[in-house]
Amino acid sequence: MPPKTHLREFGLVGFDHIDIRVKNREKARRFFVEQMGMDLLGDEDGHTYLVFGDQVLGLHDAKDHESVGGVDHLALRVSEWTGLKNRVQRSRVVITGEKEREDSRSLYLRGPDGIRIELVWRPDPSVHLGHCAGVPKS
Repeated sequence: MPPKTHLREFGLVGFDHIDIRVKNREKARRFFVEQMGMDLLGDEDGHTYLVFGDQVLGLHDAKDHESVGGVDHLALRVSEWTGLKNRVQRSRVVITGEKEREDSRSLYLRGPDGIRIELVWRPDPSVHLGHCAGVPKS
């Protein structure tokens, strides 16, 4: 039997969304909708959410100190929530936050080189209400 990997231990099943920082959110939105053919999922407080297939791209207003065009965070979907925090802590990954929403729960982690990672669990994986706002800064 092959050794258990962290991929299986965390229950990663794929990407949930990627949130990128942009200088001009309206211009970026027009580009992704009109040029790339994505659909608008929603707008809320400094974020625009776009969808293509079952993938979501978040456009995030870059703050003065943030680089434009960079990834704000990667959100990876997990298959189960129960025990996830304990499994992450055992692997010695730094947890920077936790959030519970109507349609999901998230753990926020610090990856290498300061990469912000969100582990997302959704009781109904087909539901994505656009929830990227409020990702804790690490």
